[in-house]
Formats: sequence, C-alpha cells, structure tokens
Amino acid sequence: MTRYPRMFLAAPAFALILALGAGGCSKEEPPAPVVRKPLAKEEATAAAAAGPALAEAAKPAAALTLYSPAGKRDPFVPFIKVEAKTARTDLSSFPPLQRYDLGELKFVGVIWGPGITKALVEDAEGRGYTVGVGTKMGSTGGVVTRITEDEIVVRETFRDYTGVKVERESSLKLQTAGGK
Repeated sequence: MTRYPRMFLAAPAFALILALGAGGCSKEEPPAPVVRKPLAKEEATAAAAAGPALAEAAKPAAALTLYSPAGKRDPFVPFIKVEAKTARTDLSSFPPLQRYDLGELKFVGVIWGPGITKALVEDAEGRGYTVGVGTKMGSTGGVVTRITEDEIVVRETFRDYTGVKVERESSLKLQTAGGK
C-alpha cells in the first residue's frame, strides 16, 4: 500500500518539472549573426555607385581591421632573459683546485701544528693538495673560511637566476678509511 502513494507524488512532480522546462522555451527567432557575408561583385559595384558611405559599410569587416604590431611585445621572446653561461674552455690557466667542483674533491686529512692548520685534499685523479684558510678551491671560486678536525668550510659567491649575488657555505667532510 505504501508503494502507490509514492508513485502518485512522483507523477505530479515530474509533470511540474516538464511544464517549467517547456515554458522557458520560446519560439522567437535567434538574433541575426553579427558577421556579415561578403557581397557579390554585382552588389558591391551597386553599393559603390550608390554612395561612398554605403560602399564603406558594404566592405567586409576583415578588410577594415589591420593588425599593427607597433608597441606590442613580441610573443616569441621569453619573459625571463637567461644569460648564456660562458664555459671555461681553457682550464689549464686555473690552479688545480679550481679546475674541479667541490663535489669532486675529497677531504682526506688534517695537519695540526703550532699556530698552523692545513687540510689534505685529493682530486678526482688521486693527486693530493694542502689547503689553508683563504685558499681558493672549486670551479665557482670558493674560498676556504674554516678548517676543523672533521670538515672544511668553503664560502662560494655566485649570482642566482635573477642576477642577485648570493653567498653559500659548503663543507667537505673528512673521508675516513671506511669511506664515511
């Protein structure tokens, strides 16, 4: 018995929705298109003979509007200007420690003495060098600022992508016999 009252309630609701949907539709004509069709040759000559005002109105819209790139940005030029990095072609003119990146150098030992601290650094080819505070090392022109018993701190100065000068401190950890 509860089944039939639900059906009787659903039918009027469906009819109401259908009536509202149909009532919103009208039989009016859609508005005329804004774009004019090009005139035939005979009509164009007749319009030109009728007067210059009618001839101007008879021209297609595309013929009246011309694109002018004056004062506009070139769409093929990127927003961010990236300067090409100059590659170091002649590395032989640099000292050996400045030919390598900091990641390619290994810190293998420390020399402690009265009033002197030196660090032993090995390059990728296995050659060793002694480094003190103030020594330049790394391909970015870093300078050793501090030597402790387990690390070398190098301060690098470079320009980021916006051209702002940035200083970064990197460190080389001591390589023990186990490779850690």
